[in-house]
Amino acid sequence: MGLVSVWFLIFMAAVTLVYYLVPQKGQWIVLLLASLSFYGLCAKGFLVCLLLFAVIVYLFAKRFETDKKPLLVLLEIILLIALVIVLKYAGWFGSGLEGALGWLGSFHAAKYIVPLGISYIMLMGLGYSLDVYRGTIHAEGNFLKVLGFLVFFPALTQGPINRFADLVPQMEQGNRFRYETLVFGVQRMLWGFFKKLVIAGRLGLVMTELTGGWKGSAYSGIYVFLAVIVCSFYLFMDFSGCMDIVIGAAEILGIKLPENFDHPYLAENMPQFWRKWHITLGAWLRDYVLYSFTMSGAAKKMNRSLREKIGRRGASSVISIIGVLFVWLVFGLWHGIAANFLIAAAYYALTIIVGILIEAPVKKFHARFPRLNGSIGFQIFRVVRTFVLSIQGAYLMLIPNVKSGFAYLLSFFTHPTAQLVIKTEGELAGGIRILGLDPYDFVVLILSFVFWVVVSLLHRKKDVRLRLSGMHIVPRWVILFAVVIATVLFGLYGGGDLASFIYQGF
Repeated sequence: MGLVSVWFLIFMAAVTLVYYLVPQKGQWIVLLLASLSFYGLCAKGFLVCLLLFAVIVYLFAKRFETDKKPLLVLLEIILLIALVIVLKYAGWFGSGLEGALGWLGSFHAAKYIVPLGISYIMLMGLGYSLDVYRGTIHAEGNFLKVLGFLVFFPALTQGPINRFADLVPQMEQGNRFRYETLVFGVQRMLWGFFKKLVIAGRLGLVMTELTGGWKGSAYSGIYVFLAVIVCSFYLFMDFSGCMDIVIGAAEILGIKLPENFDHPYLAENMPQFWRKWHITLGAWLRDYVLYSFTMSGAAKKMNRSLREKIGRRGASSVISIIGVLFVWLVFGLWHGIAANFLIAAAYYALTIIVGILIEAPVKKFHARFPRLNGSIGFQIFRVVRTFVLSIQGAYLMLIPNVKSGFAYLLSFFTHPTAQLVIKTEGELAGGIRILGLDPYDFVVLILSFVFWVVVSLLHRKKDVRLRLSGMHIVPRWVILFAVVIATVLFGLYGGGDLASFIYQGF
């Protein structure tokens, strides 16, 4: 049962009904049972492993209330990461066992372990434990509430990465039914379905066409750059669409989850881009990885030593660069043990490090030309520059392997012109395909993308749902009904893999 399915909508409707019929003090129990049911339906045998994960987090957090030994923190990190590795790569281990023990008969152990959302659960569990260790919060005495926090079903598959202090109080206090909350939540979910089914589905087909499925493409030259752009927007529409569905589902239940995107393509530099893209992951890495290093005794000692040799500013830059390298190493490994993830992480780290190194001359430049810095033209330049830098990383995240990914990039130079834009399949006009789409799908993609741009720009100034609520009932429902019809008709018509999400595999 995926988020994009009729079954999830039925499940969500049933949970909402029961949730608001139960007294507020008992609503967190409904959420826990719903989450365990959702996980059981999706992950089956993995439910036992989830309970083991929750037990480890619960016990260590309780111990951290009185015992602040760093070795205990290290032990928990090792245990959780080891468990994640075993579960996340069970397919590899299972395949090896099948080959080694095949003579014993049928052996399919790996199929019983499905690591649904395991990477997100690990980060939330570690974040909770570290907050207790640092004294930011107190350890929760009720194991079921810790379990409910880790397995909260809307955010289970792809986040956002929640903080215990933000989510659990909302679950404990419960919520009364509010019509506005229900409507806003449904509207947010609808917007996510539109982005996933109507836009991302078609962008995925265009990406496959332009790259030749990474097996050799007829397109080259400028179309390589177009493919990189399409990869970035495909990743964004897929991931942010999921976040809209997740945040909307939680909002229906009266629970506010953190935003994971904030118009990242309007960022003016790469650090700002990462404060707007996958916000909760960036915040987690900053708070629990970067700060853990920069505030550590080893980093402070290194800083003092470097100050004597290269000065205060130089020492600060070196510590920052080491911290950035550590953060992006964790980023790459969190996504998976694959070369393309590590290369993407190294690329993003390089863009941040270059920014650190040129920070001083850039400040001098801005001080010398204050009018230029404040001009609209220069702001547009910075946005375009950041966009070009950011899409390269998204491309690296999506390539199946480094060899084919870089071979395709090189075709931009080796074959500077593209041979194909429009294909004709068969003699009928219906056989014409533009960048892998038939003419009707191509028009739908263009119009829906323009619609997304307009809505996004409007939303930047004021929540579009508030704008709709202030409209007369007739145009408001006409707009909503039109989006529903477009999502159902064009979403189902678009083809492609519409049920799964990219970040669900991380």
